[in-house]
Amino acid sequence: MRKLLLLFTFICFNFSFSQNKLIDSLRTEIANYKTEDTLKVQKLLSFAKRIQRVNYKEAEEKLQEALLLSKQLKSKKLESSSLTGLARLYLQRGKLTEAMEFGINSKKIADSLQNSTLIQEANVQLLTAYSNNKNYEQAKALAEENYNLSKSKPSSRSHFRNLYYYAEAERMSKNFDGAEKRFKEGIEITQKVKNKGGEYAFKSSLASLYKDHRKFDKAKLVIDDIINFYETNNKARLAGPYFSKATMYSMQFKHQEAEPWYLKSLKIYEDQGNLFWKKRIAQILYVNYSIQQKNKLADSINKIYIAARDSIDSKEKKQIIEDVRIKYETDKIEQEKNYAELESSKNRNLFIGSVIIGVLILIASLFYLSRMKAKKKAEVIALELKETQKRLALEKQYRDSELKALKAQMNPHFIFNALNSIQEYIVLNQKSLASDYLGKFADLIRNYLNYSDTGLISIPEEVHNLNLYLELEKLRFEDELDYYFHVDGKVNSELIKIPTMLIQPYIENALKHGLLHKKNNRKLNISISHVSDAVVQCVVEDNGVGRKKSEEIKSRLKPNHKSFALNANTQRLDLLNYGKERKIGVEIIDLIESEEPKGTRVILTIPIIKS
Repeated sequence: MRKLLLLFTFICFNFSFSQNKLIDSLRTEIANYKTEDTLKVQKLLSFAKRIQRVNYKEAEEKLQEALLLSKQLKSKKLESSSLTGLARLYLQRGKLTEAMEFGINSKKIADSLQNSTLIQEANVQLLTAYSNNKNYEQAKALAEENYNLSKSKPSSRSHFRNLYYYAEAERMSKNFDGAEKRFKEGIEITQKVKNKGGEYAFKSSLASLYKDHRKFDKAKLVIDDIINFYETNNKARLAGPYFSKATMYSMQFKHQEAEPWYLKSLKIYEDQGNLFWKKRIAQILYVNYSIQQKNKLADSINKIYIAARDSIDSKEKKQIIEDVRIKYETDKIEQEKNYAELESSKNRNLFIGSVIIGVLILIASLFYLSRMKAKKKAEVIALELKETQKRLALEKQYRDSELKALKAQMNPHFIFNALNSIQEYIVLNQKSLASDYLGKFADLIRNYLNYSDTGLISIPEEVHNLNLYLELEKLRFEDELDYYFHVDGKVNSELIKIPTMLIQPYIENALKHGLLHKKNNRKLNISISHVSDAVVQCVVEDNGVGRKKSEEIKSRLKPNHKSFALNANTQRLDLLNYGKERKIGVEIIDLIESEEPKGTRVILTIPIIKS
């Protein structure tokens, strides 16, 4: 195994070395080519394209030189190619405004020449810039133009590319039908020419489209087809389809079904030594296990995630050091070669003088390299710290924005439910009683709005608000509802905080789906107790008809109805728990006596937040 690793390292080193030699050779060739003609422009364009990812400054200089020379030669074709090259370079650097400017100028020239190849190349850069700038309709128009230009040759490589860009542009512009049509067209064409690689590339994108639009049945069919193909033909490529299937189940909150597919994908990436995907899947599995309350597995997978993350960080640092070392060794070999050539062509005294100068240069280079290594290491550490801080800040901002959006949905939902609860009483009963209950409703809404921005509330305040809410809900039951609060004295403190509106959706669920379907003797018990110094436990228990019977009644009355409050609260719990060491836990228990349902018990385990 060690010999194979050494052989692989040697091959990579030689490949890198040969690439550097080729670039140096092309650089020398351009420098020695003195004729200012179209051939020189083509050499400049070819060289710039080769080095744009490793030395964008030199690439830009060569492209600007090619643009100036093509204008002097009055070659509109080469001028368009130079502008397209500059657009591609600025796209790579993330400068969208400059990239669009060069792309537009290139397209104008290509359109005037009516050159299909130049038009398509300019359009590719422009539509990429527009997409990155979220101008999806403009990107779609360019993708459609490219598609029409190449459709006369449906089996060509350029048409596959244009068709794929067109489908992606349709997807980004939220045109599901158009994107689906183009992906299916790509599948049909690749099947005709028996291009399996292209066929399953289009199928992978089609599966992603179905997932994005929550058409999970269609997505499953396509993903299963991809999995069946690669299980027979190329098992090494199964990691992606397995991961896609797992995320599809996660999007449906089917975390238990998603788990084995994440594990299969993780196993392949581990075998391949792919640390990036190993880290990512381990992170997702940690959330999956946490939601399922598989704490031991969550801790185990978290260790895998930390190990992969540390390995990636260590590998990047080693790569920087290795790059400096290789450069030094390469320079040293080149210097030794030059010394040998000097020895054979010049006299002894000149050679000795050159050796002395070379030694001085080598000493200075070693000193300079040692300084550069220290500086580079400091820059890498500072960059890593900055990127980590930026990532954490973005993640926090994203989670906070999702929580605010979810609360913005839950608050109107709660208000409308409470208004519906008293509506019938206002219409049919005395105005004085209606006014009294409206006053309580106003107090309740005022309290929830006061605590909406803070996100946290004390136990006494939460119990007070829940009591107001239950007084309002008692209207619907025509006073045929008995509810009791049991609050442990240890948690009855203003210092202990919990998330606002965390308990209310479960009480609402008990009323609507358990007690509402019962005619009399409706009882609801809410107990809040101090389990430990770090945890508060809330138990919501009703003597309703039970979940199974409630589902049967709901399916008869409202077959397509979904409980917003409970679903929204589930999503909110996922967001509140994300990245937390201590998580809010929920356990729902069906109460059975003599094989008959006797109600439901919900147990909330809430970490204490002390103000």
